[in-house]
Amino acid sequence: MVKQLSLERSRGAIVYHLQQFVERLCKAVIAALGFEPPKSHTPSIEIDRIVASVECGELNLVLDRETLERLRVLSSLAKTLEDEKTRPRYGVRHARKIIPHNEYYTVETVKLFIEDAKFIASLVVEIFERLGLCKQFRDVCGDLREVSRDPA
Repeated sequence: MVKQLSLERSRGAIVYHLQQFVERLCKAVIAALGFEPPKSHTPSIEIDRIVASVECGELNLVLDRETLERLRVLSSLAKTLEDEKTRPRYGVRHARKIIPHNEYYTVETVKLFIEDAKFIASLVVEIFERLGLCKQFRDVCGDLREVSRDPA
């Protein structure tokens, strides 16, 4: 969807779709770890909870150090897009006016969000590979690899 939108005219819509993409990827990781994804627009908080619970021994879930680190990086970067919340659709309210989303987001900022989403897709593939899921979900991992390498 993002590739079909104009960077000049649809910056808010692009950020909105990227936020939704990252949210769904985080929820897929949570499900892959064996948990019910939260009904929330901030699933990275649940990833943080899972990582902390594994590290302190509260969860009987075996994850190696590299997987835990990838989960931490995923969560941290996902928060960047999660923090956008309603801005991509409604703009930013100030005391004197509302700045529309296409004025609020510069082309360069949107390009950075696109790079972040691609990196997150590559992290999810790495996590799925480490969990042994890419054999079972070849199409999903293949599609995410393609997204992460897409030069657009």
